[in-house]
Amino acid sequence: TSPSSSALQWLSPPQTFNKKHPFVYTQCQCIHARSIFPCQDTPAARIRYSALLNVPRELSAVMSARHVDRRSPVSGEGHSHLLPGGFNSLWCSETRVVEEFQMNQPIPPYLFAFAVGELGFREVGPRTRVYSEAVNSVLDAAAKEFAGTEEMIRQGEKLFGDYDWERFDLLVLPPSFPYGGMENPRMVFLTPTVIKGDASGAQVVAHELAHSWTGNLITNMNNEHFWLNEGFTTYAERRIVEAVQGEDRAILNTGIGWNGLNEEMERFKDNLEFTKLKNNQEGVDPDAVYSEVPYEKGFQFLWRIERQIGRPAFDEFIKKYIATFKFKSIDTHTFLKFLKANVPGIEKEIDLVLWTEGTGIPPDAYEPVSNLYTKIVSLANEFKLGRMPREDEVADWRGQEWELYLENLPKVIEASQVLALDERYRLSESKDYEVKVAFLQLAIMSQCRNFYGEVEKTLKEVGRMKYLRPLYRALVQGKGKEEDKILAKRVFSEARECYHPIARGVVESIFAKHL
Repeated sequence: TSPSSSALQWLSPPQTFNKKHPFVYTQCQCIHARSIFPCQDTPAARIRYSALLNVPRELSAVMSARHVDRRSPVSGEGHSHLLPGGFNSLWCSETRVVEEFQMNQPIPPYLFAFAVGELGFREVGPRTRVYSEAVNSVLDAAAKEFAGTEEMIRQGEKLFGDYDWERFDLLVLPPSFPYGGMENPRMVFLTPTVIKGDASGAQVVAHELAHSWTGNLITNMNNEHFWLNEGFTTYAERRIVEAVQGEDRAILNTGIGWNGLNEEMERFKDNLEFTKLKNNQEGVDPDAVYSEVPYEKGFQFLWRIERQIGRPAFDEFIKKYIATFKFKSIDTHTFLKFLKANVPGIEKEIDLVLWTEGTGIPPDAYEPVSNLYTKIVSLANEFKLGRMPREDEVADWRGQEWELYLENLPKVIEASQVLALDERYRLSESKDYEVKVAFLQLAIMSQCRNFYGEVEKTLKEVGRMKYLRPLYRALVQGKGKEEDKILAKRVFSEARECYHPIARGVVESIFAKHL
């Protein structure tokens, strides 16, 4: 590896929660494990591993593996005698400890993960600890947000079979973590932005938990079949959310996804290849074409099959699918062959080729329906006629309701309307980043400069790509807007060292396209 490894982010103390100690963590998906150690960096090649991590005594380490021991170092162990210069003597220094780990189940290389820092934890269930830096306020908020994790694991087992990974621990990382969550087995990594104070952040945990079956047990052969990981997991996540938080929550989640899918169709209108479930990525960096298509179109495909054959039959099909292919990596052809063998005649009812190889959204995809969903979309439509929701209409709204409402507003409104929305509902101050970023995106597109200070603050305090992408893209895309483009370049130059290398690359690719 090297200091410029694309999988590693080395944080100095000021970039952490506790401001006292450095921190390092990995993010190997999709193809960054190769920047840490030599490997066949493809999900087609599954690996087992053992590891010795030699760390400063005041810090500790976690991995996507079983923790074996924390002990004093031993001279010459783990080929440490081959280390260059003075590193061999440093290995056995009294200031160091060794953390030993073992992963006995075969995993794709992108699930290799570790983090090192001054860590603390809270017990939240018989199989789950929540870790973060040893800052009581962060640990307590995380423990409260994810208190229902064991119930989600039990619901997952009812739906998909036994949980095969023993532990389901969670690590809340510093704000620069580029994803919402990463499904590393035994040790899920999470952004602190999912701690919202109302347990709705647990939906991200439900998604990462669902990966324990679809993605980690059964894995896509390569990124051209990424929907096999993410479409299945999005379907599984919504089933878990429905069981634990109720049907209304699951439908809101689906509705937000439906909006996201339609936006991705617009994004890829000049490159329709990446609106396909099975697509050609030869010579393509998967990070550059990462999108919601495999998640949401994949979900829609599986939901279409469920509607065709009925939920009880589909549940039995999924259990058999997982039991048949667990600890294997497969492609779309293998899935379709298994589907046709176990659901005879399905290809006569559903156009499987159109769904997996066709561009765009098939005509038999389905926008979700519920009273709450319909009410929110209706209120957003009324905004176009000049009516904002009354206080009593939004009194019990949480983040997801506001997110869905904002996403259904016109993309550009009058600056005075942006100001009126914020004056009444304080959306720019929301503690829920999904709401805040959706509102700030609307403000940028509507050229309401009153909120550009908040845009800059947000881009500097979080590194989650889900928020960086839309805000930077809103600032730089389109003709004119020179002030916005200058702002984007300045903010990025000041914030780039706080972003993970993957996130830096994504912002640079947005600039390359639009500047």
